[in-house]
Amino acid sequence: MAATLLLAGCASGGRSTQMIAPVASAQDHVQSGQPGFQAVTVSPSQGGSATNPLWMSNVSADQFDAALKASLQGAGFLAPDGSPGQVRVSARLIELERPLAGLDLTVKSRVHYNVVEVATSKTLMDEPIAASGTAKMGEALIAVERLRLANEAAVRANIQAFITRLRGVLAGAD
Repeated sequence: MAATLLLAGCASGGRSTQMIAPVASAQDHVQSGQPGFQAVTVSPSQGGSATNPLWMSNVSADQFDAALKASLQGAGFLAPDGSPGQVRVSARLIELERPLAGLDLTVKSRVHYNVVEVATSKTLMDEPIAASGTAKMGEALIAVERLRLANEAAVRANIQAFITRLRGVLAGAD
């Protein structure tokens, strides 16, 4: 029983599949002929950190990178494999501001995004984006699980805010 309680209290890292920004409607998906359609490549993400199972849930750079790429693909922005793309995105997970305790846990994420036009090396966007996500007590009774859910929600919201901003940046670049 002690081993079961110990394992239940172990922190696990954010899951990239749960950090993918949803495409709410067909209008959120860029179509052929629209600015940015299959034009974006992603440099390997930086920042984040692996989770220490005895401490708090984190989001690694690899998990963030996978979620960012899947989100861009779902929105129609990601260039096909092997294509240099017209725009290169690099992202650095700066911070996950997490509470130490609480019933409903809210995590704030801050990611610095850099968007560069490949042909001209012109910077189209170079700014941090902040977003938050909350996991409620009813979603998970165990606090470390709730914290992981809040991390995932914060990163998902951050990527969604970036895609919204990217859409505007690319529409203005043409």
